[in-house]
Amino acid sequence: MTGIAPGTEVRAMPEQKIKMSINATAVSDTIMESARTAMSRAERIRIGARLSTSIAGAGLLIVGMIYSRMQPGQPAVGALLSALASIVVGIPVMAMALKGFVSKKQEYYTEQLISLAILASMARGEYVTATLVPLFMAIGHFLEERSILGARLAIEKIKELNARKANLLEGETERRVKPEDLKSGDLIIVRPGEVLPVDGTVVEGWSSVDQAPVTGESVYEEVAPGSKVFAGTINLNGLLRVTVTGVGADTALGRVIDILKQAESSKAPVTRLIERYASFYLPFVISFAAVVLFLTMDTTRAITVLVVACPCAFVLASPAAMVAALAVASRIKVLIKNTGFLEKLSDIDTLVLDKTGTITLGRLKVSKLFPANGIDENELLARAACAGYGSRHPVSVSIFEEAAGLEIKLAKPEKVTEEPGKGTIVAVNGDELRLGRLSWIKEYAYDCKQCNEPGGTVTYLAMNGKYLGAVQLEDRPRPEAKQAIEQLRKLGVSRTLLVTGDKKSVAEKISDELGFDTCIAEALPEDKLTIIQNERAKGAKIMMLGDGVNDAPALAGADVGVALCAMVNDVAIGSSDIAIMTDNLLRVPQIIRLSHAVRSIINQNVLFGAGFSVAMLTLASMGLISPVLGAILHNGGAIFVVFNSARLLKTDIK
Repeated sequence: MTGIAPGTEVRAMPEQKIKMSINATAVSDTIMESARTAMSRAERIRIGARLSTSIAGAGLLIVGMIYSRMQPGQPAVGALLSALASIVVGIPVMAMALKGFVSKKQEYYTEQLISLAILASMARGEYVTATLVPLFMAIGHFLEERSILGARLAIEKIKELNARKANLLEGETERRVKPEDLKSGDLIIVRPGEVLPVDGTVVEGWSSVDQAPVTGESVYEEVAPGSKVFAGTINLNGLLRVTVTGVGADTALGRVIDILKQAESSKAPVTRLIERYASFYLPFVISFAAVVLFLTMDTTRAITVLVVACPCAFVLASPAAMVAALAVASRIKVLIKNTGFLEKLSDIDTLVLDKTGTITLGRLKVSKLFPANGIDENELLARAACAGYGSRHPVSVSIFEEAAGLEIKLAKPEKVTEEPGKGTIVAVNGDELRLGRLSWIKEYAYDCKQCNEPGGTVTYLAMNGKYLGAVQLEDRPRPEAKQAIEQLRKLGVSRTLLVTGDKKSVAEKISDELGFDTCIAEALPEDKLTIIQNERAKGAKIMMLGDGVNDAPALAGADVGVALCAMVNDVAIGSSDIAIMTDNLLRVPQIIRLSHAVRSIINQNVLFGAGFSVAMLTLASMGLISPVLGAILHNGGAIFVVFNSARLLKTDIK
């Protein structure tokens, strides 16, 4: 490990961070295996039955349509297959509608309204309509189920960060135990490469610890006697003796799990658009048909009322637009797990962002060189890269890559020795190079008593007892970050907050450069959620953008949680509402533009559906249209809604 100055930050390279995240979380071989872990047996049966009937019904409908075309002389067979399709798909919906009728629960109004549409369509032989309407509803329900399961899966993935075993010291005896068997005050040993099983305080040893799972920093924290360490973090290269201070739910990681559960359960369920009106529309239609029958004694008029009252255009108003929007989102590699969040995006006025790996690249780059007198910058960089040769510490890697990029020739070291918590010692061409923390270099270099201390992420270099200079490194913002924030402001985001686990000096520099309204540094997961809860209490509509385990509670607690680079982090993708599968921040304003377009299309569809229903009911009650004509017209309304929604596919959201 390349030594660094006290208080120095050291960021991990992305490939290292990804590898450690995958190892730590023990990602399941398949998504389905993970989903099975998160679902109960009853849930698997219910979702399986719903999918099976939907697939079977769609299959029968397709077969029936094909048969009717191929055998026009046998229309009864095609009609029978289509009727079976509507029955297979409609039975589960009608069963739920009946359950709602008996229990009088409002949550079943949608099923009751859909059942009315199915029955009226089947009464007129409109089996295609009778099949497609419940199919659309099933798709919407399935998306909602996936959102709930995603939150549960995120909790399961966080649990997997916990160590499986701990090394308990009892006197001079070492014993392997389960972490939950430990108690406060116990003494444990943590070896290089092991995951810390508990929260604790270091009592002996020096090391670097990757605390990204808890703090969100791609920073290797230098720990020594007296330093606090957290469960779920990774001890990189030193032998540590740690006194236990927190176990299980009392650890920082345990609190992340608890907070995520609370946030998931407290988030208000998305109310489907149709449910807002179903409680009024259903009894109104039935009553209206009864009144028409009573006043006119004309059963044809009453049947026509039921036929034209089939709210197909109204039912499709939201789902059709959402399906089109999902297709648009998929083209830009955005996964929207619950379509209701597309509507919520239009109301967002406050943006909360994580820093490392979200607004920044998450890797170090040499920013400035501070050579000692008589040393030029190229010589300093060449010798620093030589000293870091062979080390995988992110500081060494960044310096080596900088030298390679400038095509600086390096001497190959003959011997490399790492001093945990201090730095590296390299023998090359008879010289001894040392690269590491300031206090260690001062002990070695006699002329380093008054050397430069530029601050930030800095490592120091000496050769043969003589100070050569310092190398400053920093994590840079993503190239598109400023442009993305400016676009978001134009889209209605009036306030931006940078909330990070990084040090204050580093966070404030990034905040000032990108023009954030507020910067909050050194924030743990529970702090991020508290900040979001406080903002929501003031009436803010918040979108949280993050990329790691530490962001999970905040992602779940925001009005809309968006995970960046979600394909490498199961916890982030599970706890978020929207997952951006790339690292391009410009996708954020794009999905907000998409949400505005979706809301506009849905409003148009709803107004058309409502107006169309009123017009058809009026014409039907006056006897101006027949049931057959009514069926044709109401299908035309549904077609209009579908085509109007399809306009989203050509929407420019760039």
